[in-house]
Amino acid sequence: MKIGEKNGNFIITDFSELEAYKIACKIETDGIDFYQRLLEKTSEERLKETLNFLLLEERKHLKIFEEAKFELRKRVDDSSDEDLLSSMDFGIFQPYQSIDELNQVLDNPQKAFKLGIIIEDKSIKFYTLCKEKVSAEEAKRELSKIIQEEYQHKKLLADMLKEYEGHRW
Repeated sequence: MKIGEKNGNFIITDFSELEAYKIACKIETDGIDFYQRLLEKTSEERLKETLNFLLLEERKHLKIFEEAKFELRKRVDDSSDEDLLSSMDFGIFQPYQSIDELNQVLDNPQKAFKLGIIIEDKSIKFYTLCKEKVSAEEAKRELSKIIQEEYQHKKLLADMLKEYEGHRW
């Protein structure tokens, strides 16, 4: 499966449902790491509550994708290298180049929230495209639900961006 981005939209060629679930697991794992890092930066209770909510949501999504991947593997040959795929840098989902660059972003709440909005938006686009291509109706319903939750995450981050404008951790 190849994923590209053109004019802000994703293009997928050679769609593989199993690879899509693997990528979705990577996206959610990265989201968990991102929100965990933000949580460690703040001492403000309301912000901690919101970040804990986002962490729970990402973990819930990860579980859904892992279960879907497990079930699909029962029916489809999986000859791809899981370790190779999970270690790949899906650059279109990762708007920073290095861990140092990420740490600089995370040191500034406004930049961190903006990065979160970008990541959630890319997740929405990817999941929407996958929803069009997956075969099972149950998978389409689950993706629809997750897409709506990702929109909610994006809104929460936008609200935090406004509320904490000019603040430091």
